[in-house]
Amino acid sequence: MMHPFGNEEAASLEHLFCFFCDCVQRGDWELAQACIPQLHQWQGDGSEKVAAILQALIACPSQLRCGQNCSPQRLAWLWLLVLKKWLVWDQKIIPAVLQRETEFLLLLEELQKDVSDEVLKELFEAFECVQSKHESDRKKRDGRTYRFSVEATSALRKLLLRAPRRAQALLEFLQGEHGTPCSALQHSCSVQNIYVDFLHDSLKSLQRLQRYPKSSGELDQSETVDAIYSVLSVLHFEVEHQTGELRLLCRELLDACWAEGSPLREERLLGCILRKQSHALLSLYSNVFTERTREKLLGPKLPGKGSSEQLDTERVMLALFAEPEEVYSWKTAYFYCLSSSKHFLEQILVTALTLLKREDFSGLSSLLSREFNPLSRLLVLLGWTHCHSLESAKNLLYALHKTQGLCNDSVLKEFCDGLWAQVEVLEWCIQQNR
Repeated sequence: MMHPFGNEEAASLEHLFCFFCDCVQRGDWELAQACIPQLHQWQGDGSEKVAAILQALIACPSQLRCGQNCSPQRLAWLWLLVLKKWLVWDQKIIPAVLQRETEFLLLLEELQKDVSDEVLKELFEAFECVQSKHESDRKKRDGRTYRFSVEATSALRKLLLRAPRRAQALLEFLQGEHGTPCSALQHSCSVQNIYVDFLHDSLKSLQRLQRYPKSSGELDQSETVDAIYSVLSVLHFEVEHQTGELRLLCRELLDACWAEGSPLREERLLGCILRKQSHALLSLYSNVFTERTREKLLGPKLPGKGSSEQLDTERVMLALFAEPEEVYSWKTAYFYCLSSSKHFLEQILVTALTLLKREDFSGLSSLLSREFNPLSRLLVLLGWTHCHSLESAKNLLYALHKTQGLCNDSVLKEFCDGLWAQVEVLEWCIQQNR
């Protein structure tokens, strides 16, 4: 064989490509991966050949040689990472469909020891429905009623107890692109509803266990509580598609926490539903909490007898911060303000200004008697223009300035001292003109 004078680099890459193909056929994966950086420098259609082989390795891993400590889907994942690096060198990104399918098949492989092959087949069919790219194919799939079998439903519920993290990953895959579930997986047939039903049943079981001893095969009270915490902490719920069902779940969770002698702790429950990525479930819980709090503090609304939202808010805030139990007041105020999309200080100031306009100085003093006392002199300035008489101005200054100590507000104190001096001058003038 003659030496390829002048084409040494191209010939070397050609030989390396042949060696790479031999390594793939023999299953020498480490050696095959070591060839990739050099092969990426191959000009012409050489690099395209390598990229095509990489995609084939990912798409058809069952044809590959696997060792004892490896599996087809793990190999597919390995070559997915190699392809991703290859495309980064070309300033491209890996196809999202290819990556999601590879990841999902790897997850199914991990689930083999937890669920049967028939259930795995059902899960893959559901995933295909979500991943359907063509609109005509999507409509065709959406036209049929897709329901998980009883075996699949039972397996998914058991998965929540055995491996909640895998259950979370499964739900995220089946929620589809941008978290929107396919319409073929609605209501009783979606994975999310199976998980929500599991929580409903767990709460009913907890309620039953508080009254009667456990029956054979049933979780005890502490195990049931741990299961509820575990499921809530790992699952990401799509609130906008199932608001009714999740609102009912939040009501049941709240009732379980507030029940006398309940082992379910609301503080830990809130930690479980708090999400860095999404506050939707926490917001829904806060809305339910707010409704219950309003009913508790103000009583249920009678049919046909509505009151303004602003008036209800004032009454709630006054009732809360006249409450001697500070922890309860702050927790309730947090949820109340979260549901109204207002900062709690803004809500306090709005309530205080409303009381000031009505010249309810005793209610104002009660509202500002504890944590919000430093806001007193600020409210004097904000509410000064709402004083319609010399008497109301004097009462305002007396309630929120003269009876208050210094709260790191020396500038405001000087300003209020000036207002007080002006009021005294006006009083003297009125007395002199009598």
